[in-house]
Amino acid sequence: MITPLTTLVLVTTFGAAMFATGAIQGRADTLERFLVAKRSVGLISGALSVAASWIWAPALFIAAQKAYQQGLPGLIWFTVPNVGCLILFAFLAARIRRVFPHGYTLPQYIAARFDSRTHRIYIFTFLSLQVCALGVQLIAGAALLNAMSGLPYVAGVLILAGIFTSYSVIDGLRASVRTDVFQMIVIFFGMAVLIPLAFHNGGGLATLKAGLSGVSGNFGNPFDPYVAYTFGITVTIGLMSGPVGDQQHWQRAFAFREGQAFRGYLLGALIFAVVPLAMSIPGFMAAGNPQAAPGVYAGTLSAQQVGPEVIRTLLPPWGMLIFMVMILCGLASTGDSALCAGGSLIAVDIYQRYMAPDAPEEHILRISRLSVLGISALSVAIALIPGISVLSLFLFYGTLRSSTLMPTLVLLFRKNIPPWGIFWGVALAILLGLPAYLFGQMTGNTGLRVGANIGIVLISLTLPCLAAALRTRSGAR
Repeated sequence: MITPLTTLVLVTTFGAAMFATGAIQGRADTLERFLVAKRSVGLISGALSVAASWIWAPALFIAAQKAYQQGLPGLIWFTVPNVGCLILFAFLAARIRRVFPHGYTLPQYIAARFDSRTHRIYIFTFLSLQVCALGVQLIAGAALLNAMSGLPYVAGVLILAGIFTSYSVIDGLRASVRTDVFQMIVIFFGMAVLIPLAFHNGGGLATLKAGLSGVSGNFGNPFDPYVAYTFGITVTIGLMSGPVGDQQHWQRAFAFREGQAFRGYLLGALIFAVVPLAMSIPGFMAAGNPQAAPGVYAGTLSAQQVGPEVIRTLLPPWGMLIFMVMILCGLASTGDSALCAGGSLIAVDIYQRYMAPDAPEEHILRISRLSVLGISALSVAIALIPGISVLSLFLFYGTLRSSTLMPTLVLLFRKNIPPWGIFWGVALAILLGLPAYLFGQMTGNTGLRVGANIGIVLISLTLPCLAAALRTRSGAR
């Protein structure tokens, strides 16, 4: 345990460093600067920002957990879709810059092509995701800080929200990108210090090899069908839809310098891949050496805590301080991105489109800033609801993301889709898929969860394609 006072000092110092990094270039004075960083983000800084914004704090735990529980196949199913979705988005980022070069959001492009009803359902899914994503960061972050140090949960929520909001409201996406670069450097530094020491002190290569089949020793096949069915299919659908259904990544696509978005996302995928691969090593060490994670083996800690437990057991006390800073980086990288993305959606897709189409730029910029503050306050309120959980929010916004995956892919590459195909594809996927998935999750029915995920994809693909085919057939007549 780290003392609450030490944690408070560490978090406050981290927040001050993030504020200094994010606000160093002053207050954004134009909408282009605040929402899309003047469309001037370079290859390296953009790639680091892509990687950082795709890391959220529990992801630093899950790689170790899957390696510990399901060995190499668990790690493969966690890592490959995580990297693959960013590679897929590289093509979409390049595409949106060609067809909508001066845009700010994907729903704005939807509005330019389709009707208001289709635009509104995209706004609902995209904006709900940002609020829930920030809520997840606050809930998970405050709970982790409480578990690791005893810092009160409410204090953790308020402090984290204050950190994310402080620089986001000043310089928008430019601040987010600058802090992303800083955070990725810190995460890589932390892994470079912690992982080799955990590997050495835990027994080295022999222990690592012993843990490749998981703690039970039953997962020696890298393509284990049980892991694929119970974990791989669901997580692949969820992850592949992640960037596509998330304004955080469309905003970064619009922010890259012209011609840099494709390469930026490919490089970002490679940078991100290092994180789960490195963070899986403590999980393998624990699977191969019971002494590396005594709390997990004794059942006093959950398998999700195997990574920090290995660091706590095998490293000096300062190892946990470094790990806590890495967690803060993971939280901040997604938290500030959600604020910037939500601000762009409210200002451009709600205020400018439906409330004040002729509003001057300074008014829209002011609304963007107020939106950042409003989303932060709403997410804090959600995080403070008694009994609220990361899982409940994650399941909700994960289903929303999945429902827009196939319609977005189709509409970006086909021109003859009528609006009703996109609208009903998304709407029915949510109305039918979300209850089925939630029921499967609550009852522990793996078959229902897998079926619901596949159903969401099929429904949301079939309706747009059917609508396009009917329009083509009608035109041929």
